[in-house]
Amino acid sequence: MNTFLAGLILFGSLSSRTANDITYQDTPDYEVSIGVKNKNLYFNRQWERQDGLKYVDDEYWFKAEPSDFYIKPQYVNKASRDLKYTKLDLRYKPDYFKGFSVGYTGFDYGDTEKNSLSVGYEYRQNISEKFSISYMIDGYYSDSNIDYENYFELKWKLSDKLSLTNLFDYNNFKEVEFYKFKLGLEYEI
Repeated sequence: MNTFLAGLILFGSLSSRTANDITYQDTPDYEVSIGVKNKNLYFNRQWERQDGLKYVDDEYWFKAEPSDFYIKPQYVNKASRDLKYTKLDLRYKPDYFKGFSVGYTGFDYGDTEKNSLSVGYEYRQNISEKFSISYMIDGYYSDSNIDYENYFELKWKLSDKLSLTNLFDYNNFKEVEFYKFKLGLEYEI
């Protein structure tokens, strides 16, 4: 359990923007995001207002990596995008694949279940003592349909425990596209 919780990072961000609907121009939209993560788990909650409507978005997952495989159950509820699903990733990812993985992913959207062939690539590199880059792309193919998710993060260490992050996350599930671009802070517990 100690190794599962090792390197736990507390993160958060805050954003404010003008509403898209002119009716709400005097009430800015916002998003507040907090969570904890490390390489084996991720818990994130976001409170936001879009065009006068309030939403709570959640994403939770954990990953176990026995040998050359990984197992990753995930729950996503993007109320702001009317998208909710659970996902189970079972992947083969040996060292000689150099970051590539292939396997099975099952989705449950509540009203539909989908079994997919999944492929992915993950890259993490410390560029210098203070600067690192991470990139991940996953694709899921079934019934002539491809869903995918991309993740790109730049991280600048401000101190041993505090980092400034720049995140771009782009996803397309069930033909629902959503993305985020954030600047945030991370604190290693």
